[in-house]
Amino acid sequence: MSESERPHAFRPALVTLSNNVRERFDELLTGGLRDEDRVLTWLQEMTMRTLGRVDARVYWDFARQFRGTQGLLVAAMVRPCARRGKMRSLDEDVAEKLRERLLANYFQPAHVDAFRRLRHEATEYVSEAEDESEHDPTRQSYLAMRPAMSELDEWQERALASLLDGFESRSAILDWGDDLLLATHGELGREWTKRAYEEEPTVEVLTGAQPEHERARRLFAAHHVLPKFRAGVRALSGDAGEMPENGQHNDTEPPDW
Repeated sequence: MSESERPHAFRPALVTLSNNVRERFDELLTGGLRDEDRVLTWLQEMTMRTLGRVDARVYWDFARQFRGTQGLLVAAMVRPCARRGKMRSLDEDVAEKLRERLLANYFQPAHVDAFRRLRHEATEYVSEAEDESEHDPTRQSYLAMRPAMSELDEWQERALASLLDGFESRSAILDWGDDLLLATHGELGREWTKRAYEEEPTVEVLTGAQPEHERARRLFAAHHVLPKFRAGVRALSGDAGEMPENGQHNDTEPPDW
């Protein structure tokens, strides 16, 4: 269906949510992702765009994918030209089917759950009937029309990018811990950053410059950080108020569930 054929959205937050998800689906299905780091940033973006409704087991599965030889799923998610090193070779027809199954089995159900979560809070703009209004879903820059969600998304992008790049010193881990606290909406253990700062094997992984350190940071992100991102967006999603692009903030009633 073309944009011109789409019905007017009187509850544009729901359409915006689906548009946000569809964009990431299309990216994965159109040839795969550019590299292994993008697999992790894609998962972070899907975590936000499904309001944290991705099954928790998915994060453990992804963590296993980054142990030792990269697993079949990660190999299927990246473009053929990016499969190198210890990554498995894979026929592209097989990779396409695996990508489709991943979306069908895990991310489409999360999308449905997020939609159901948001429908209790989505504002109905009954006075707006023009496609050029500020409530047009195609004009929205905030995730699900919620500025707080977009703010959290930006903190998560920053914290994950810093981790994947690695840190120059042990002290930089403390600064990163402050970012991570914001990126998880406070869903971080009291001594989480302290352990990352004090444990020598962790410090070596976070500050190392060798390829094995880069691989270990991907595992660290999948195993330790992304589940915290999920917890953070789940904690925030019920409190974030709706605001259309260039519009006024609209706090809705708490969801009845």
